[in-house]
Amino acid sequence: MDDDADVRRLDEAWNEAYRQHDRSALSGILSDDFAALTASGGPVSKASLMVDPPGRARSVTFSDQEVRVFADTAISRGRLKLELEDRFLDQWFLRVFAKRDGRWQAVSVAVTPFVDQP
Repeated sequence: MDDDADVRRLDEAWNEAYRQHDRSALSGILSDDFAALTASGGPVSKASLMVDPPGRARSVTFSDQEVRVFADTAISRGRLKLELEDRFLDQWFLRVFAKRDGRWQAVSVAVTPFVDQP
C-alpha cells in the first residue's frame, strides 16, 4: 500500500465530510483521542465536533498540500479555503495522522488564518 496516497485520500474524505456535513464520515476519520487547535487558539475534541460539526461547506478548496510519512505517523499541511453558509475561511492547516491496526486516522489538526504578506 502507498501510505502517502492513503493519507491524501483520507484528507480528501475529511474535506468531503465537511462539505456534506457528514458526522458519520467524520467520526470514522477522526480517532477517538482526536485533538485540534482552532485558528483562535481554542481546543476542539472529537466529541465536541460530533455534537457541533462545522456548518455545511458550499465549497472546499485544497491547495499547496504536502504529505510526509514517518513510519506510522503522517503530516499533511497546506491551505484550505472553506465557503460556509455564513462565512468564508482561508487558512493554513497541519493535520497529523497515525496508523493504528493498519488503518490511518486523524489524531490532530491545527489551523491558522491565511495572511497574504507583501
